[in-house]
Amino acid sequence: MTETALKNTALIAPGPRGRLLVGNLHDFIDDFLLTMDRDFIAYGDIVRYRIGSRVMHVVSNPHYAQHILVDHQRDFPKVGGNGGLEIIAGNGLISNPSPESWLVQRRMMQPMFHRKRLAAMGEKIDAAGARMLQRWQALPNAAPIDMNHEMLQVTLDIIMQTMFSADMLGEVGKLAPAVTAAVDYANYQIFNPFSLPLPLPTKRNRAYMQARKVLDSMIFGLIQQRRAMNEPLGDLLDMLLEAQDADTGERMSNEQIRDEVLTIFAAGHETTANTLTFAWYLLGEHPEIRRQLQAELDQVLQGRAPSVSDLSNLPYTNQVFKEAMRLYPAAPITGPRRVTKPTQLGGYDLPIDSRVIVSITNLHRHPAFWANPLEFDPTRFAPNAQQPRHHLAFMPFGAGPRKCIGNNLAEMEGALLLACVAQHYNPQLQTGHQVQPEMAITMRAKGGMPMLLKRR
Repeated sequence: MTETALKNTALIAPGPRGRLLVGNLHDFIDDFLLTMDRDFIAYGDIVRYRIGSRVMHVVSNPHYAQHILVDHQRDFPKVGGNGGLEIIAGNGLISNPSPESWLVQRRMMQPMFHRKRLAAMGEKIDAAGARMLQRWQALPNAAPIDMNHEMLQVTLDIIMQTMFSADMLGEVGKLAPAVTAAVDYANYQIFNPFSLPLPLPTKRNRAYMQARKVLDSMIFGLIQQRRAMNEPLGDLLDMLLEAQDADTGERMSNEQIRDEVLTIFAAGHETTANTLTFAWYLLGEHPEIRRQLQAELDQVLQGRAPSVSDLSNLPYTNQVFKEAMRLYPAAPITGPRRVTKPTQLGGYDLPIDSRVIVSITNLHRHPAFWANPLEFDPTRFAPNAQQPRHHLAFMPFGAGPRKCIGNNLAEMEGALLLACVAQHYNPQLQTGHQVQPEMAITMRAKGGMPMLLKRR
């Protein structure tokens, strides 16, 4: 065979054989996280799938992530369409596929997440943690709880305080179930090309439409109420209302504010809650690490509640949270990117108009970049740790221009809540419960996390 013929020969990446019409759809729907892990072990850093008629590759190497998300990100635009988070949040910052309008959104929202403003949010995080501890004090020692529910409740409290101020706390009972219903529907839509259109009154469609009605009514009503106020409350909603494009001076429409509110709400509280849930599971299984964490808290805090100003003096606390994010990243994959130019990665062709996903979970557990990758070891993130690895071997907030805008807030919130609880409690997994992560847009604990809330 000539050299020209060799160059024209398609090098197809390995992957599992699918069924006749649907391809690998069932593997994705049944357990996407398990499928990615299994096939990474079986086939390597690039795995080819077929979802209906669409070719999709899952890549699990930080060098390839660099190529797709950073160096050549314009050749791999975010896929648009009626699926995933955009079902809930429309053209919010995370879901907007248009590079031009996305950049305008990013510029308008960036000042909201400046470190000085985050420090002010820290007081509300502390207050929410204190309310949770006060509620727990009424429970008997070793009371059974669902830690996932508890973490969702406290992070929801924080989002409501920082975004809406106290005037929305009474609506949590309506808003949270509506978001949950919408997230479940969006997760179902991601890899299911055969789902029935919304106008058809199926049980799933009706549940979603009812949830959306609740969300739209509440959010638009709040926007209208806030626009009529003379005195701003200084929360995130006020910042959205005041935000301007630096170049044009244009402000956000009510529809855009609605999308951004739901983006922050849906993505902002559940991600941190899920990471903390897995952190408590890991600390319960590794009491020696928990004791080291508590020793640092005792020495630095001397019994008082933690605050944002303490975080720089709590390096091990921050390392524990980062290691939990490594093993159980709240965003286990990047949103699908579309291949727009002939591309080869690792010697394999990525066909034009195919899709590519970066598996953040596999990056975080890649044995070529992490020693003992399945071991819970917070010292990996110590300042003096010398473990050579690609900088994208750890990317819990994504990478490139679309890296999560709220990464600093999430790390601050996670470390503060970790310190808040570990000062007073040693949560322990209930005997017999098997921890199983599942993907529902974010990574969460399937069936919750039943634990015993043991006091120190």
